[in-house]
Amino acid sequence: MDVRLSETDVIVFDVGNVLLSFEPEKVASLLPKEHREALFRATFGPDLRWAAFDLGVESNEAIAQSIADRAGVPEGRDMVLYAFYEFYRTMRPLPLYHLIPALKSMGKRLYALTNYGEPAFSSTCGAFPHLGLLDGAVVSSREKVCKPDPAIFTLLTERYGISPRDALFIDDSLANIQSAAAMGFKTWHYAGENVLPPSE
Repeated sequence: MDVRLSETDVIVFDVGNVLLSFEPEKVASLLPKEHREALFRATFGPDLRWAAFDLGVESNEAIAQSIADRAGVPEGRDMVLYAFYEFYRTMRPLPLYHLIPALKSMGKRLYALTNYGEPAFSSTCGAFPHLGLLDGAVVSSREKVCKPDPAIFTLLTERYGISPRDALFIDDSLANIQSAAAMGFKTWHYAGENVLPPSE
């Protein structure tokens, strides 16, 4: 086990690409072939309309319709919603996910701090039971604020009584890591390292 995990009593995980894989190209596989390319570009293109799901300030239906309209497929709203609601099916557990039970048994306090839409996050938790072992989660769409905004880190620390200097924050986004470091968290810019022993 990585020494950063064993030496820290409070661990805060991002979810996508830290605990579970998130690959937009696989999400695209949930879209119908005849409209896949256009809907994919409108969802994950330059202004990343997918991020609106994470922020949670618009209805999912309105976001999906705006994506469909931008793609030139105005009848595609339900296609986009299906991909959003079901994308957890394209995810796979990463090494840190598999360590959650062991870390919990060591007495670690474990939390998630994630940019994630609803009900997608709840569906993901249902599909990956180790997430139920976490001591708490701050989810962007529930709070109407996303990382790297310092406000979401403050929500986490105040809600769960976490002192940043005593906590390790793990994320694949450099911007999120920098925001956490500025607030005093120990950080790990995760790049998919295999933290499991070879036998596991």
